[in-house]
Amino acid sequence: MKTLIVFDLDGVITSEEAYWDAAGLTLHELLYSPRYWNVTGQGDYAPVTDPEESRRLSRATLPEEEILLYKALAINSNWDTCYAAVCWRLIALLGQLSPADREPLLPLQPWEEVWLARLRQALTARRAASDQEPVLLTASGPPFAETLFAGVMGLDLLNRYDAYASARLGLPIEGVFSRLSPFWDFCRSLFQEWYLGEALYSRTYGHPPAQTGKPGCIHFERPLLPPEALRETLDSLRRSGYELGLATGRVYQEAALPLQAYDLLSCFEAEHICTYDAVEMAEAGLRRQGDTTLLSKPHPFQFLYALDHRGPTAEELARSKPPFIVVGDSSGDMLGGRAAGALTVATLSGARSEEARRRLLACEPDFVIEDVRQLPALLAKVERLETIQHLQFEARDKAERLLRLWFARQLDLLTGQVTLTPRPVSLNSFNGTYEQDGERYFFKTHVEEQSALSEYYHAELLHEAGYNMVLPLRVVRQEGRQMVIYPLVRWPVMFDLMRAVETGAPSPVPAQTLVAAERRACERLLEIYRATGRLSSADEHATAPVHQLFWHRLTGGRLSSFYRGQAIPLPGSGGSDQEEIRFEDLLRCRWVVNGEALSRTLGELLEEAQNRLHPRQAALTVIGHGDAHFGNVFLEDERDYLYFDPAFAGRHAALLDVVKPLYHNVFASWMYFPRETAQALTLSVALRRGRDGERLEVTHTYQPAPIRQAILTTKLRTLLRPLLTWLRDEGALPADWERRLALALLCCPLLTINLLDRGRIPATVCWLGLTQAVTLGNLGLLPWHELLVDGG
Repeated sequence: MKTLIVFDLDGVITSEEAYWDAAGLTLHELLYSPRYWNVTGQGDYAPVTDPEESRRLSRATLPEEEILLYKALAINSNWDTCYAAVCWRLIALLGQLSPADREPLLPLQPWEEVWLARLRQALTARRAASDQEPVLLTASGPPFAETLFAGVMGLDLLNRYDAYASARLGLPIEGVFSRLSPFWDFCRSLFQEWYLGEALYSRTYGHPPAQTGKPGCIHFERPLLPPEALRETLDSLRRSGYELGLATGRVYQEAALPLQAYDLLSCFEAEHICTYDAVEMAEAGLRRQGDTTLLSKPHPFQFLYALDHRGPTAEELARSKPPFIVVGDSSGDMLGGRAAGALTVATLSGARSEEARRRLLACEPDFVIEDVRQLPALLAKVERLETIQHLQFEARDKAERLLRLWFARQLDLLTGQVTLTPRPVSLNSFNGTYEQDGERYFFKTHVEEQSALSEYYHAELLHEAGYNMVLPLRVVRQEGRQMVIYPLVRWPVMFDLMRAVETGAPSPVPAQTLVAAERRACERLLEIYRATGRLSSADEHATAPVHQLFWHRLTGGRLSSFYRGQAIPLPGSGGSDQEEIRFEDLLRCRWVVNGEALSRTLGELLEEAQNRLHPRQAALTVIGHGDAHFGNVFLEDERDYLYFDPAFAGRHAALLDVVKPLYHNVFASWMYFPRETAQALTLSVALRRGRDGERLEVTHTYQPAPIRQAILTTKLRTLLRPLLTWLRDEGALPADWERRLALALLCCPLLTINLLDRGRIPATVCWLGLTQAVTLGNLGLLPWHELLVDGG
């Protein structure tokens, strides 16, 4: 399924400078031409024809800062920008006349020749009386800071001009300065004379302009970016499977001409182009029905029309639309795109002032880039499942919209509402539900950065081996696209039930029921191990997905990316002179934990783990889930474990199969709830330096909750002890099994998450994780040895 990207044109693909030239020259002609206001009383008016002089004169009359303010306020069309500048100056001009001088000008009809003649007479009389020319620019600039305009954006600002003029002039004014009034048409026509020039204007409208000799600012247009770079960017997006469209305030002719000149028009799909012509036609249809809604940005009409030409009916707005992307440089683009349900990408190439950027970013675009050349790289990044996993906690709404896009692009799946269910257990995964054709489905993916293996999600293998599995409806196994879709399951998850008991919260299932369910699961698991056990060669065992959780995390980049070159602050040494230790130095330290000296340093443990946990070893292997922690287990009928998310399922050594659930179900509450743990934890670290090197002395009060200890006892007695006996009887128990278990356990606290992620992990909890890793790596299950021997 191809995804549509809808681009604004000016400030994104094309430059707006020529339009701004036309806006300033329109205002200049109104101010000084004897045909219009003629504020200085000059006798004639000759249009400038030189591009440089046009630019200078235009900006002197209508400063760029003012134009950028209008854009920042979501006045998106250059016609409307020009009109906003003209209106407030005319209102200011009328405000400088006395009430008596204004009387002949009523009713206000600034588009009529007769009225314009009366205005010129009034201004002539004022000059004669005061010997002063009108002050046309005030220090305060446009009036949008006044209370009347507070909180208003876009075209609604223009529709407040009548009320502003009424208050400013002390007159009841209606339908004069609002958008789509006769005065708006009048200003647009004059703008078009300047922008198109005499020849093109005559061909377009069938009559010559009121003022001859205008060269046409359209011929002064220059590309915003090098055309070859724009072409490569657009071609790259199309090669990636995107369709490209436009939503612009230009009419089609004015949009097509520069794009044709830059050889870019063919990059855009004709059925996904919305120009101002469509806006005018739709607004005319609404007015025939008595509806005065304005459909220019920030209204979502243009983006919805570009997506689907059927238009912004109530049914269209409510209909489940395919995900799409809006790229623009203005508040109108961001507000309109968001209202249309699109992902929004703001380009800073058109927001050229600090105020414009501030207001653009205040619209909270989903993503921000400097210019469109960065778009392909951005989209490649945000489409990664890792990005969605990280965003689920801090920006869930954005993550859900990205996931709709991912489903459409990667699975050709058009979903309705997507709901992520971020859980503390989702350290390297995410899950949730989506709706399609009135049905809801459950999905889950495991995100394994620096992954070395690509075969995942062997749910059928587990089911055939006897596991009580939620069988997936669809599985995607490719690297970076691993996703499992299930029928919706309404049983509670063991992780939530355990947490409730652990914290003393109301629980629908008592602790003894959870422990009994664990005992039955261990007994059943042992039966499956015995039924599926067989010898595997070193080559076969090397491909087991479970190694991704241990050896590949050690050697595949995760250890290095988390810790190499990093400094770790010691808790309790705050301030500017906070004591810290570099990770490379930490590797060499001896440890004393709660008064017990540990024999191996962390560096020695990591080196040992790389050797003892090497995948290429012959072993007695079983069919195992590999990652059956409580976040991947439902409790069915308050009795039996129901497994899902077999991200690392396969044939592997049984001792490795038990490690992840053993560690995470018993020891890892701190990992899922780091801030809550930090509040209750007492931990201190002292760094001692002596002749035999550095020593870390750590004391802490962390203990697994009673329910966790009960699970540990059950698992050791009911599963691990008989498992060791079986392996020994089969002659398949490695001589170094205790060290292998200890080193695999070390990997869990050290490499599941980045302990140095300071935005997520408080310093004391970081040290708790490091301490647990070193303690488990040294002692393994030795503290519970009596539970592993017969009669224990």
